[in-house]
Amino acid sequence: MAPLCDPEDGELVKRGLVDKAWDFVRRNTTPSAYLEGARRIDRWEFPEEAVREAVVNALVHRDYSIVGTDVMLVIFSDRLEVVSPGRLPNTVTPEGMRLGMRYARNQTLVNVMRDYGYVDARGMGIRNKIIPGMLSHNGTEPELIEEEHRFIVRLWKEAKPS
Repeated sequence: MAPLCDPEDGELVKRGLVDKAWDFVRRNTTPSAYLEGARRIDRWEFPEEAVREAVVNALVHRDYSIVGTDVMLVIFSDRLEVVSPGRLPNTVTPEGMRLGMRYARNQTLVNVMRDYGYVDARGMGIRNKIIPGMLSHNGTEPELIEEEHRFIVRLWKEAKPS
């Protein structure tokens, strides 16, 4: 991936939390590899775009009025979870997110992430990136779990046996 540059002046920007989150996933998971012609292709346990989108969503949409908690990225033997402090805002539901419902809790953060190329400002990342990314990667759908004080995006390494 190319280094991030400031959209205004082209200055190199230090790697941020989203990039560091993907680095963490790469360090703590094991890729499988296959050959495409003479090239070795690594296939990570989770698709990069889905992980990045889940992390960006957690950072942008978390409830910053809840102090003493952080967004968490947790890797288990069978799954990855991105945990965001706070409930979903207003009338947003996990099912609504799957259908493309959108709401920006903090439009300023959305704008900053858009300016640095992390967000395309459509607000459809669950529907257009995470779900299709996981389905094409390993045939699983993400679990979107709303609990009393947090929201979890759960990505499975592989389909659960029937």
